[in-house]
Amino acid sequence: MLLRWHVISPCLILLWLYPAYTMCPIDCLCRVDEAGKRRIACTKGGMIDPIPTFNMDPDMEILEISAPDREWNILTVNSIFQGFKMLEEVHITRSNIVQIGQHAFWGVPSIRVLNLTHNNLTTLFDHNFRGLVNLVELNLDDNAISRVPSGAFRHLSELRILSLRRNYVRELSPRLFIKLSKLQVLKISENPLVDLDPEVFKDVPELRVLECRACGISRINTQIYHLLPYLTHLDLGDNRIQFLDTDEFIDLRRLKSLYLDGNMLPVVLEKAFVHQIRLRTLCLARNRLAKVTSTAFFNLSTLIDLDISYNKLSKFDVESLNPVANSLQRFSISGNQFSASMVKSILQVMYKVRDLSIADLKLEEFPHNFISGIQVQKLNISGNLIKNLTVQSLPTHLSLLDASRNRIVKISEKLLKSLIKIETVYLNNNSFSCRLCDVLPVLNFLNKTRTNITNIKGLNCVTPLTLKNNPIDLTLKQRVLPKCPTPYSELSFVEKMKQNVGLVIGIVSLIVFLTACVLFVVLSCLRRHRNHGENKERRRRKRTPGIEMSEDPSVAFGSKPEISFKFPLDLTERRASISTIDDMKKESELSGLPNGTVL
Repeated sequence: MLLRWHVISPCLILLWLYPAYTMCPIDCLCRVDEAGKRRIACTKGGMIDPIPTFNMDPDMEILEISAPDREWNILTVNSIFQGFKMLEEVHITRSNIVQIGQHAFWGVPSIRVLNLTHNNLTTLFDHNFRGLVNLVELNLDDNAISRVPSGAFRHLSELRILSLRRNYVRELSPRLFIKLSKLQVLKISENPLVDLDPEVFKDVPELRVLECRACGISRINTQIYHLLPYLTHLDLGDNRIQFLDTDEFIDLRRLKSLYLDGNMLPVVLEKAFVHQIRLRTLCLARNRLAKVTSTAFFNLSTLIDLDISYNKLSKFDVESLNPVANSLQRFSISGNQFSASMVKSILQVMYKVRDLSIADLKLEEFPHNFISGIQVQKLNISGNLIKNLTVQSLPTHLSLLDASRNRIVKISEKLLKSLIKIETVYLNNNSFSCRLCDVLPVLNFLNKTRTNITNIKGLNCVTPLTLKNNPIDLTLKQRVLPKCPTPYSELSFVEKMKQNVGLVIGIVSLIVFLTACVLFVVLSCLRRHRNHGENKERRRRKRTPGIEMSEDPSVAFGSKPEISFKFPLDLTERRASISTIDDMKKESELSGLPNGTVL
């Protein structure tokens, strides 16, 4: 009898579930999920109005309609859910919904979650949500909503979570959140709001979470914080905030997480967070910080996560970390301008850090005593200039190591044994050589242990080019790997001469070329100098009248004619004589007589 009951009971369960599976639209999946909820999922895409509710189980509890990226549905939402009295969640996404019909959810008070993300909604009205008296969560992310009138959500008195991220809302209307006194989470990130009016937040005094990231805000009216005393999570990242007052957050005494990353803050003032004694997460990454004062983190004895990465810090007052040294578990100083010695002095103050990021600091080495005394479990040293990693330099209890974007060429067998024990290792974008001498220790270890590397990501060949992107594992064949060049000291005399022939020829060719260049320059200078002298003399002669050009160039330069001697000497030749003035007059008179006249 007991055996029969074991056979019958599964059949009864199947019979109980049978109606749920018979009422299921084509191309949809109907099932009972892990929580015991009856779920209908239509996610293949291409669905066109109307939504096939007539083929759905009336006891359906969760409805999910979606589509792939390139095959969205084309649907409208109107009064089609009245027959589903047990419906708790409605998810209709990627369906090109332009508008919610009037009283679309009237008569279905059981709905607690409404998700209409990734549609084309442009405006909202209060009658869109009439009847959703028990709605707890409303998600309208990734639509085209540009305006939300006052009181649009006034029928949602039980609403706890409202999300309007990535829309086109430029202004929050006055009394927008009227009747939402139980609202605890408000997400309005990535809307072009620019400014926030404190009057808008008067109706949500119980708000715990406010996310206003990437809204173009340059200044927050601190009156908002006075109206939201229970706020525990504030996200103002990726805005344009340039400074904080010393008492900026004086009213937020329950704050546990504060995100100010991606702003324009130049300095962290003294005791800027002195009233946030419960703060556990502080993110100041991607600002313009050039200074952190010595009391910047004063009174933050419960801080667990501190991120000051990608700023302009070159110096750091290590004393500022004393208030958080015993509590800090996650610490990031990546992307600053710290020297290696500065990084080491900062890390010497950290006692309990388990997640450490020192990426993009241009570190050229990672010595074994760099992070001594810290029991780091997650270590990020990516984006540096590290060429060599050793077992001694790595913490002993690592679960994650990111050494990507460095200059590591090879891994020793000893290091590989250590890396295999780490849960996840990233070595992408290094300079691994797959020449036989560089990769042989790894291949020998893998062949010996028959180990298949699964935890190490990015262990791929970079050189030579013929093996680029090949994984360094058992698939690499030693016989096809290029051999390493023999060291010069081990070469024979003949091999050394062969290697030097090319060098000698190159040097001789260079010397000949340089000599030819020098001779060419010298000859050009001489030719120019000679031409310049000749041109200068011609210009001088042109400027001096009475000088006739002679065919003999020696005459032109005033040189004397050659003197010749004849033998025997003719003594009758005219001798040089000195004439007086009277002699010269007589000679002139004689020269004036006619030819043949005798005196």
